Amino acid sequence: MNRLVIVLILSLVAVPGCCLKAREARMSFAGDIIMHIPVKISAESRIRAGEDLSSNNGGFDFLYERIRGCLKSSDIVVGNMEFPVKPPFTSRPKIFNARPDALAALEKAGFGIMHLANNHILDQGDSGVASTMEFVRRSGMEYIGVGANEAAARAGIVKKIGGIRVGFIGYTGTLNYPRPARMKGYHLNWLYDAEKLRQDIIDIKKRCDYLVMVAHAGEEYSPVPNPRDVALFKKCIRDGVDLVIGHHPHLIQPVERVVADDGRVCHIFYSLGNFISNQSAAPEAYIRGVPLTTRDAAVVTCVLENKGRRKRPAGRFEILPIYTYNAIEKQTGVRTIQTVPVNQEIQELKKRLSDADIKEKVDIERHLRTLYQKIKVIRLALLGEGEIKEITYIDSGVYE
Repeated sequence: MNRLVIVLILSLVAVPGCCLKAREARMSFAGDIIMHIPVKISAESRIRAGEDLSSNNGGFDFLYERIRGCLKSSDIVVGNMEFPVKPPFTSRPKIFNARPDALAALEKAGFGIMHLANNHILDQGDSGVASTMEFVRRSGMEYIGVGANEAAARAGIVKKIGGIRVGFIGYTGTLNYPRPARMKGYHLNWLYDAEKLRQDIIDIKKRCDYLVMVAHAGEEYSPVPNPRDVALFKKCIRDGVDLVIGHHPHLIQPVERVVADDGRVCHIFYSLGNFISNQSAAPEAYIRGVPLTTRDAAVVTCVLENKGRRKRPAGRFEILPIYTYNAIEKQTGVRTIQTVPVNQEIQELKKRLSDADIKEKVDIERHLRTLYQKIKVIRLALLGEGEIKEITYIDSGVYE
């Protein structure tokens, strides 16, 4: 072998950081995952005749067919699982439950961590919490916000991603039931236990380089965050949190850039909206005259560059506008519910325009106008008229 080649190989092995691309951690975050009865019916209607239920996870794979590719590039995907999983897996309106197939489909879609601390975790009682934790474990995913005991729940999770130690902790500030005085077989993290919350942040920050707090709080159907939570999240940042991911309002709320006292550039996403649900398409708010609905949402990807242990990783972000497609198909009468990237659907529709007949063109152009409106209102809801330099909003090529 040529001596020069040998020298080059040895230099790459000896000093990998000098010549190789810096490692990155990519983490994506989704909003509320709600198994309303129509969502489950939509999934189960896709069970393939004559095939084993596991072939498409009892039809639940269908819900995420169109978003799955967008999540593949992430090292970890975190979502708020707003339903228990407990035999016999039946549910009632507003009292949620789902079969384990729903978890297997989420894991297949790319999810790795489920946030379980939310107002529906007690829908199937104390035993439902323990059952849910067990089924999430069986699915191959992890969970935050609850634990088998207080120590486990409050410890959170630390994962090494791209050489960066990332911590995840989760809390709820709202429940549909009285807060249990005694929790049997589980512990649920409460957002407004101020001293415990502060101590959790201090403890886990010793074990990680970048800390994510997922919080279930705020006012449902409000496009702006609760002032109480704004103050609390900023205090958490002062205590050591780097990124706050919020949900529960079912509407997108703004993102805020916060510089901590120690110079860390941190971000608060107050609400990401619904990742999937059967909530209404009717406007809940208007932003600059554009309607915002519970079917408009975003997936936020945080990218951390590994710059070595002496430098804090600072996040840059990609925002993917998504929406819940929800319609009854004319040909079959079957309800179709899916999570859809808005820009992807726009590109697909534009390709169909050239071969469409006049009537179809009218329908496509009407739908395109609706999607352009969604692209606009999701951006306005998150960023207003301004920009945040660490954030990229993914709408390139949409208007061409």
